[in-house]
Amino acid sequence: MASRYPLVLISGAFSELPTGDSIIGASFTLVSEPSGLYLSGSDLGIDGSAIASGNAAQVTANTALASGNAALSLIASSPSLTTEEVIGLIVALS
Repeated sequence: MASRYPLVLISGAFSELPTGDSIIGASFTLVSEPSGLYLSGSDLGIDGSAIASGNAAQVTANTALASGNAALSLIASSPSLTTEEVIGLIVALS
């Protein structure tokens, strides 16, 4: 996992504080490993990565639901399928 450093101005542009450098009179502490959530004073914030992770999970869930529905439709349209054929269809669609 990447390490994160405070943002500073270097030659007029924002950049992460270079490794080994420090800011006199200032310190920072990570609340936890970066997770998309952060603590700002006493408020909890979200930086967007947790939302992206949730969206990716939703896409996976939608794909699984669609393949399950497709398998059920095939089974309903072919009631003479054997158990092995049904399992084969479900595996092939997933």
